[in-house]
Amino acid sequence: MIDTPKSPTPTTGGDLATLREALARLRQQTRRWIWIESLGLLILWVAAAFWVSLLVDRMLEPPWQVRIAMLVAAGAIVGWLVATKLVGRLAVPLDDTQLALLVERSHPQFRDSLSTAVELSRGPRDDVSDALLARTAAVAVSRLDAVDPAAIFRRRSLSGLAAASTLAVASLVGLVIGQPQAATLWARRMVWLADEPWPRRVSLEADGFVNGVRVVARGTDVEVLVRASSRDLIPAVVDLRSRAVGPQARSWRTDRMGTRGAKTADGQAFGHVIKGVSESLDLEVRGGDARLRPLRLEVVDAPGLESLSIVTTLPEYLGGGSRPAATARVVPVPRGSAVDITCTATAPLKAAQLAVVEEGTETVVSELAIGTGEPFPRSIAARLESVMSDRTVVVRLTDSHGLTNRDPITFVISAVPDEPPQVSLKLRGISTSVTPTARIPWVGTIADDHGLTAATVSLSAAGPAAEAGDSPRQTEQTIERVRPGMAVAEFPTDAPETLLLGPLALSVGSRLTITVVATDGCGLEGGPQRGQGDTWTLDVVTPESLQAMLEAREVILRRRFESVIADCSQARDRLAAAEPLGDEMAVAVARVGESIGRAAGETAEIALAFRDIRLELDNNGLLTPEVDVRLISQIADPLAGLADKELLPLATACRGVSDPPSARDGLVRQADDVLARMRALLAMMMELESFNEVIERLRGVIRTQEEIRVDTLEQQKKRAREALEGL
Repeated sequence: MIDTPKSPTPTTGGDLATLREALARLRQQTRRWIWIESLGLLILWVAAAFWVSLLVDRMLEPPWQVRIAMLVAAGAIVGWLVATKLVGRLAVPLDDTQLALLVERSHPQFRDSLSTAVELSRGPRDDVSDALLARTAAVAVSRLDAVDPAAIFRRRSLSGLAAASTLAVASLVGLVIGQPQAATLWARRMVWLADEPWPRRVSLEADGFVNGVRVVARGTDVEVLVRASSRDLIPAVVDLRSRAVGPQARSWRTDRMGTRGAKTADGQAFGHVIKGVSESLDLEVRGGDARLRPLRLEVVDAPGLESLSIVTTLPEYLGGGSRPAATARVVPVPRGSAVDITCTATAPLKAAQLAVVEEGTETVVSELAIGTGEPFPRSIAARLESVMSDRTVVVRLTDSHGLTNRDPITFVISAVPDEPPQVSLKLRGISTSVTPTARIPWVGTIADDHGLTAATVSLSAAGPAAEAGDSPRQTEQTIERVRPGMAVAEFPTDAPETLLLGPLALSVGSRLTITVVATDGCGLEGGPQRGQGDTWTLDVVTPESLQAMLEAREVILRRRFESVIADCSQARDRLAAAEPLGDEMAVAVARVGESIGRAAGETAEIALAFRDIRLELDNNGLLTPEVDVRLISQIADPLAGLADKELLPLATACRGVSDPPSARDGLVRQADDVLARMRALLAMMMELESFNEVIERLRGVIRTQEEIRVDTLEQQKKRAREALEGL
């Protein structure tokens, strides 16, 4: 804006007009200078920002975030230059007074005449004469010719700025013309934020990365392999930088990669092993002028077994049908079964293999291989027909990322052979001898792992003349209580199985052999399995002989009871004679308790033995009501009551004594009472034994009479033969 005086004096109008025209020209030159300087600075800054960003991007190839920051910083400085160097200065008004002062600073010869003339010409002043104003204006006009614009506008520096700007523009144009690929790549990377790498003299290529990502199994050791190639010289050093992904990201870690193998025409391989990778990693490889990034190790769990289904189809001899098997390292299945196996993985599968190892030979029975575009399944199934021996199943899984389970999943299908039936029987109430008319009961179980079909009793009777060459007489009887398909046949004590010897018409002196044999329904090679119980060998004797054997057993039991009484009596006497001081009393009480405890056990066993005698007499048909009362009511029951109600409480009382001296008298009295009952019971047993001896003498008289009768018949037959021969 050009200021004009409101009312110039007529005497000085010409000179003042000249001064104003000169200042107007100066104002235009000033604004032109502002434009030129501002544009020069902008051009220089844009060129510098371009070359710096080009250098940084080519050398470091920073991520897109850094490139955006560089662009924002460059744009901010451009905005600052435009606002301060151009718009801000153009917006400042330049009046004549300011321009006059600007001229006088660079041209001292004006001696303030120019600024004074301009200032006084703004309006009439009473203190300034027109002559003085005219003279001052005339002086200022006379010196206008000496004004040098170069001194005012620092033309040299402006020329340098213009030249530098021209060179900057020339450098940009030269790059675009000479290296259009570099300029285009810079634009794509800096403007469009593409991740396209800069071409390098050294080329780096990482193995196993697809689109910069490699999926690895968690916890594995991962080897990163990089091949470096170059047009002139392969770098001697290649570094691998890594850091964790995500919020837990740490600073970069740098590891020197080692060479792998010899240098070839394709370049040199470098590698580094990252131990136990447990989290995803960002990687960067640096070698020579090359930078390989972004790379990422994506950590996922290796494929594992989510579930395992094993279904067993039983063979026909076991009734067929299917049943699930429990999952374990060793899966037992009946021999001959068919086994269906279904393995479900924890991840979608790209490939899978189910193999069977039998006798050291591996055979693939099922395999998956998924093609491109096909859906990835998660399970693999196979069927093993007729498992006759142990087989090891090996499962290998490869997920959709190409990861394979480190250790194959293995388990064993164990073919359990069909076991023979288990015959667990014992005779009840039979010892080593029986009468010809006895009944033989047995108790226990007959069982098979899958099911019985039948059970028989085999009997073999060898007569007294067996040693002379007579073959034994054999027979078999079917056990009706064993039915086909029954897994367990039970013969409890209250309902035993009984074999009657009467129909066999066994002779005295024969030896009877009894065996129980059971069979199952196994249909495999080898036929049904047979199970055999214990073999019982019994002598067939007369009733008198068996009674004599049992009476001898009674005598042995009575003497055993006498020994029990004697042991208890000795313990009682030691307790009564023990000194009350010291440990002797406590030891005596303890020994009494031990003796009474043993006596209780032995007395109960003696009572059970008398019951067995009674049962054996009953099985052989020799039990009479008198004998039954004597053995059970008069002997066995009192013995059992003595053990449970007398001896055991006394033994318990001895073990619970806390003050032996004060308790001794009571224990002695209690022991005396028990011994009195034991001796009374022993006296009854002896009376009964005397009765047995009388019975035995009567049996002897009967045997003598029978022998006399037989001898008499023989003598009579002899005399009759002699009489017939004398005729």
